[in-house]
Amino acid sequence: MAQSPDTSAIRRLVARARRRIRSQWALEGATTATIIAAAGALAAIFAMRIGAVSPQTGLALVIGAGGLIVLGAVIGAARRLDDEAVARRIDRASRLSDRLSTAIAFDRTLATGATGATGATGATGATEPDTTHDLMLAAIRDGVRAVPQADLAAAAPFSSPKDLPTAAVFVAISALAAGLALPSGEVPARLDRATPDHAPAGADVAIEGEHLLAGMHAPSDGSVFLGTPARSRPVAITSWSDTRIAVHIPDDAPIGDARLMVFVAGHELGAVGFSVVDKRDIRYHKDDTVALDPDEKAYVEAILAELKAVAKRDDVPELDDFAKKIEALLAQAENGEISKEKLLEALAKAEDALDQNAEPNEAEIQKQLGDMGKELAKDQLTKDLGDALEKNDLDKAKQELEKLADKLDKKELSDAQKQELAKKLEQVAKQMEKQDQQRQKTADDRQKELKDQIEKLEQQKKDAKSDAQKQEIEDRLEDKQRQLAKLEKEEQQKQGSDQRRALKRLEKDMEQASENLQKPQKDPSQTGQDQDEQERQASEKLKEAARETGRVDKDQRKQATQRKMSSQMDDLREAMRRAKQKGNKGPQDPFNRQGKNEDFAQRARGQHSGQGQSWRPGQQQGQGQGSGSMQNGGQPQQGNEWGVGHDPNIEGDATAKSGNEKDQDLQGQQGDKGDSNRETILAAAHKGFASVRYAKVYADYERIVEEVMKTEKLPSSYKYYVKRYFAKIHPNMAAPPAEGTP
Repeated sequence: MAQSPDTSAIRRLVARARRRIRSQWALEGATTATIIAAAGALAAIFAMRIGAVSPQTGLALVIGAGGLIVLGAVIGAARRLDDEAVARRIDRASRLSDRLSTAIAFDRTLATGATGATGATGATGATEPDTTHDLMLAAIRDGVRAVPQADLAAAAPFSSPKDLPTAAVFVAISALAAGLALPSGEVPARLDRATPDHAPAGADVAIEGEHLLAGMHAPSDGSVFLGTPARSRPVAITSWSDTRIAVHIPDDAPIGDARLMVFVAGHELGAVGFSVVDKRDIRYHKDDTVALDPDEKAYVEAILAELKAVAKRDDVPELDDFAKKIEALLAQAENGEISKEKLLEALAKAEDALDQNAEPNEAEIQKQLGDMGKELAKDQLTKDLGDALEKNDLDKAKQELEKLADKLDKKELSDAQKQELAKKLEQVAKQMEKQDQQRQKTADDRQKELKDQIEKLEQQKKDAKSDAQKQEIEDRLEDKQRQLAKLEKEEQQKQGSDQRRALKRLEKDMEQASENLQKPQKDPSQTGQDQDEQERQASEKLKEAARETGRVDKDQRKQATQRKMSSQMDDLREAMRRAKQKGNKGPQDPFNRQGKNEDFAQRARGQHSGQGQSWRPGQQQGQGQGSGSMQNGGQPQQGNEWGVGHDPNIEGDATAKSGNEKDQDLQGQQGDKGDSNRETILAAAHKGFASVRYAKVYADYERIVEEVMKTEKLPSSYKYYVKRYFAKIHPNMAAPPAEGTP
């Protein structure tokens, strides 16, 4: 069988034709894409012109539009193009009667090993494949001989793309728009204002303007200074855009008018006016912020000082932490950083934190400890411990547990005493566990009983035959539901009680100490070293039991202190509730009638004798007549006497009164010093509350009033005003006594 002719000449011809065809397709694709790219560039230029995008973004969009042209050319040239189709195109252009395409087709057929479906038929009727093969070879050789006759220029001509005129128009329009509208680097930046134009140190402020990125490659090229050209300081920049520069005013910035000066690469871009104001200046606070006047603040601070003193005396750090939280809230109020709603909410959270995990029934805890003490007191070794627990002297009980642990460490107990101690500890631990189980069973039974009663009452309510009967059942049902809710809440509190948790750990420590002491007896095979280790572990458990006893003692002292300070806590809550918002501060304040507060404050400091007609011996105060009274249709008139105005709601809630109040006549003590008290008070009115004698008189009267308020049930509003009044006239011993003051 003859070898296939070389068709490389045909394939080189086809490859050259393909390149010409793809080049033409790429040109047409690029031309069509140019229309889209020019439209995109035109849109980007327009966006830059109207300021919708920055010059940098616009330039990126224009470059991206140019990339579309390259993409169009690649897509156009990448279309599929078969060798046989290219050869057929050459055949038609060169009038070669499909000689090239036939040669390529037969060459592919021979390459696959097929010679056609049928061949020449001999005399016997059989197929003659050799004849078909020879014919194919002849056709291929004929195609190779026709290669010189091929006309590539006619087969794959280069011509102008059909979309070229449209693309040229779009490019011309875009070029014209670019020449007219592209922003130049010479567009000046403009600073408009600082927002806000006044703020305290430590505030975040925005400098607003236009073209603030002009001349900058990055925000790091810019800087901002606060002050004057002669004296300024750098300001931290938090963000920088084309229209806004966000800065943080230094925490120690001096109060006063200044300027925020903006620099780019060392050159000043401009400056805007700005004032650093005092955080405490109420003029710059929002209307919903709390506004405590000096008297109110002094009153609250007096309560907090008492809380802190008691916390230190009774060693209750939680109460001291509470006072510090309230002091932080006062600082926020003074800086205008908190609304009244937030203040009361924060106060409630602080109180909840103080009361967290409180024991709802301390008598139950004390009874359990007392029962434990009775059992321990029956044994001579633990008698002192038992007596201390029985008397609820938990500090002494802690010391006794530590003594027992120390005796174990020093090996001062005989084997008999160790076993006796182990049995007693085991007995007490089991007793505590049994009491816990009984208490829980009683509580569960009571809850089940109430739930059953509620279920029955609900059924009776459905079956009620009259409205009166239904109402009576509803009342009983609500009462049972309240009882159940109260019981469930108490159980929940008991589960979270710090005292009960400590008591549980105490029970476990005693049980483990007992086990450690009894192990040598139960396991005679233990060595002396093993026994020493067991005793050491028992000692550690007794020490842990001592610590748990101390925790119960500490929590009991904390709750006892809180009960003692409940009156002060009520006073603090009432003071916070009555605190005013800035927008509501006005002449209705009964302690600031006719602007007398500043005069009174100066008098209290002993700085001057006040207004001439005030607080004189024999002066009839409380008349409410004269130039200081309300005249001319209720309009306040300027005068020089104290008025008698008061808060129209000074009585408070009428429903809070018991109706059993008694008039109290506070008499001074008889004696040769009666007149001196009167003189001391009158002298204080003229020369300030800064004398030792006035402090003694104040303490005597304050004690009497406190006793009256404890024994007589007063509405909270009365109590608030009485206590605030005493805070107002509190001795000011920090100030030097005025000249001539005793």
